[in-house]
Amino acid sequence: MRTAVWRTLCVPAFKAVQPLSMTVAASSLALCVAAVFVAAPGGAAAAPAEDLAACYKAQGEAAISACTTAIMSKKHQGAELATAHIVRGNAYFNKGDYNSAARDYDEAIQLNPKNSVAFYNRGNVYNRLGRYDDAIENYDKAIELRPDYANAFNNRCSAYTSKDAYDRAIEDCSRAIALDATKANYFVSRGNAYNKKPDSDRAMSDYDQAIRLDANNVSAYVGRCSVLIDKANYGNAIESCDQALKRQPNNQSARNNRCWARAILAGAQEQLKQALEDCDEALRLRPNDPYAFDSRGFVYLKMGDFDKAIADYDQSIVLGGERPGSLYGRGIAKLKKGDAEGGNRDITVATKKRPDVAEEYRGYGVQQ
Repeated sequence: MRTAVWRTLCVPAFKAVQPLSMTVAASSLALCVAAVFVAAPGGAAAAPAEDLAACYKAQGEAAISACTTAIMSKKHQGAELATAHIVRGNAYFNKGDYNSAARDYDEAIQLNPKNSVAFYNRGNVYNRLGRYDDAIENYDKAIELRPDYANAFNNRCSAYTSKDAYDRAIEDCSRAIALDATKANYFVSRGNAYNKKPDSDRAMSDYDQAIRLDANNVSAYVGRCSVLIDKANYGNAIESCDQALKRQPNNQSARNNRCWARAILAGAQEQLKQALEDCDEALRLRPNDPYAFDSRGFVYLKMGDFDKAIADYDQSIVLGGERPGSLYGRGIAKLKKGDAEGGNRDITVATKKRPDVAEEYRGYGVQQ
């Protein structure tokens, strides 16, 4: 008798997590595939059919093509066909075609309703799309089917963090860590939840542990940079972001955070120009990031270019809402331009939202 043998493999994808102020680390959303092999009599595992083998082995567009051939052949059914849909769904996910990925995961679930991997990966689609309740529902099902599914706990942690349910997120990440304490990304995810709670000491501890486990974990360095900024330890924050950018020069979060820290420390125009270069690059990498517009607005404010500061704060507010820092910075810029009415109005609204905002910005070297 021949029976199915499942081997689950996971590879990382990444999702940026945006906090209320600065940018923290990215949480990993590892995609999984449960590859099916057929056990021959006597327990030996036979290789899958040639077209399925090509599907399982390929990546990117080649995976989409090979898996489509296997699916359309009508030669496969049940678990084998479900796996082909999962592999193709992962390829669609990695190219950013989330609707096609979701359709493949839907099909896999129809073919095999007890496939925890399909629910898990569909949860990743919804997580990436910002549909956090739907993501959590799918992770719930994956965990119900497989109670030791550490990646599902980790990614549900990420979804809860995005919903600002930090205690629940920390509980899930702690469960993932209890199941496998060797995964640096689990500590990063919990660090993100602590960072946003905020509990900076525990966040720092988790980011440090992630780096001990994986010295090249860019997300952990970005997370440390964010915590150090919150602790007003700007020099070490810059060093941590330097470590992230050394390993990943196009990391947008590190660019934005280093821009902000450099701008606060800057005592000369040349230093402000370095901060401006970071902010410009952050906006090139993510053109609609309200936090990067806020950071660049602050740089222009300190440079004395008040028109550009106001324009960037305007854009930050349009994209991210009336956050106190952006309102206060814009208010100061308006006052410096002689717009007392507009400046005082912005500062009044900012102070109502956060009474200590003026004191905070005095610490940055900015005041009325």
